[in-house]
Amino acid sequence: MRPRSSWKSRRAPSAGHLAVWPIACATGWTWRMPIGRISSRRRRPSSNVPGCGPICGPAGWKALPAIRISPAFSALRPMNGAPDGATAASGRFSSSASPRTSRMRRRACPSQRRSRNSPPISPAMRISAMRHETIIAKSRNVEGFDGLSKEIAAAVGGADDRDAFPAEGFDVLRKRGLCSRPPIGKGEGRSLLRLLAAVGQGDLGLGRLYEGHVNALDLVRRFGPPEIVRKVHALAEAGGLFGVWNTDQPGDPLTSRDGRLTGRKNFASGVDGLSHAIVTAPVPDGRQMFIVGLDAVAVDRSWWRPLGMTASGSHVVDFAPVPAEAITPLGVPGDYIAEPWFTGGAIRFSAVHVGGMRAVAQAAVDHLQASGRSGNPHQAHRLGRMGLALETGRLWLESAADAWDAAETAVGADPDGARLRAVANGFRTVVEQLAMEVLETAERAVGAAGFNAPHPLERLIPDLRTYLRQPNPDGALTGFADAFLAGEMAAGR
Repeated sequence: MRPRSSWKSRRAPSAGHLAVWPIACATGWTWRMPIGRISSRRRRPSSNVPGCGPICGPAGWKALPAIRISPAFSALRPMNGAPDGATAASGRFSSSASPRTSRMRRRACPSQRRSRNSPPISPAMRISAMRHETIIAKSRNVEGFDGLSKEIAAAVGGADDRDAFPAEGFDVLRKRGLCSRPPIGKGEGRSLLRLLAAVGQGDLGLGRLYEGHVNALDLVRRFGPPEIVRKVHALAEAGGLFGVWNTDQPGDPLTSRDGRLTGRKNFASGVDGLSHAIVTAPVPDGRQMFIVGLDAVAVDRSWWRPLGMTASGSHVVDFAPVPAEAITPLGVPGDYIAEPWFTGGAIRFSAVHVGGMRAVAQAAVDHLQASGRSGNPHQAHRLGRMGLALETGRLWLESAADAWDAAETAVGADPDGARLRAVANGFRTVVEQLAMEVLETAERAVGAAGFNAPHPLERLIPDLRTYLRQPNPDGALTGFADAFLAGEMAAGR
């Protein structure tokens, strides 16, 4: 009789054995609000961003001579470390530093726990997990994004101040052309979500800000006239970064009157490094989007000290100082909440969450492999549960991408629009649950060592826990339940 093998000799289950297909989603609604880590840090210098100074005159943009831009469209300010431009043939150009940038001061770092000089836990921590590698193999980056996560992690991890705007991470994305030309066209849903997951796996703060940049470019593509689309594309090609800020400061909401904006937005993620933001304000016919240059905004960095996501810098922004020529309407009232794109847009931040899950799981795998504990049967069960969660998240991501592409190519909003809303509600709900399970499992697997810098989990755990707190999760689940009860998505279909 063949002797029974011990637990030490048994092989870990493959990803194929652990795969779980996602439950079909159902229609519903959700309400989005930007969220991120707040910090008093200002953006770091970035030497790879071309300099573009503001031109307010009718001649256009010195840095973009091939495209004429009206005075109503805000100028792209010089990015950190970029040289200022020269005087335009016609129009006004300022070569001085941005008033907002020049008066910003960075508070002292409370500790050196994330310094580039901090010693690693062990050289062996960089060794990939051999036995359990197959558990997460299928959930890793594909289609050209294999090395992106590691490149981002190395760039951001080597920064002098990891709590500041992740300029180094954006430099990596710019070199690949992913800031100026992200995959947001028809039929590119799968590439986009896989890209967002890869960026999130590299750094969650960067993933949060890059998702906002992609959202802004998609809103311009979808609702902007050709002239505005060309101008925004030129800004992105020149190194400009965009965000989307919808959440008003309680007691002082943003309002529009006589071409000016007054009031404040909170959760203004990335204000220390973005060139422009799309903001919303009520008008008689609904809620109107505006593209706003950020040179003159006033920033309050004192109001929030969150658990994680410090690098997103989601501060309070006052728009009263912004001149009228730096404000451009986008689309018509109501476009921002147009369905299925408003609800369906949740698949973007959910994809970044999937990337965060991967990073947490990989950190746990590396730790167990380096410490020689990956063969323990209890640890093997934990690895199996994490692998199961990652594979489920990957399958939901693929389903969400298919639903997005189907809605893009559909003639009408239904039934494809309804399916996208359903999948988005289901995707964000399931990913939140899966991510919380991965976090708890990784914490148990690694123990107290994971809460002590420079262990990668010391930063990943608070970042992912904070980023998961998206608005209205109950509404998303209710929308799924309503559609499920209506028979719009039969179980298992």
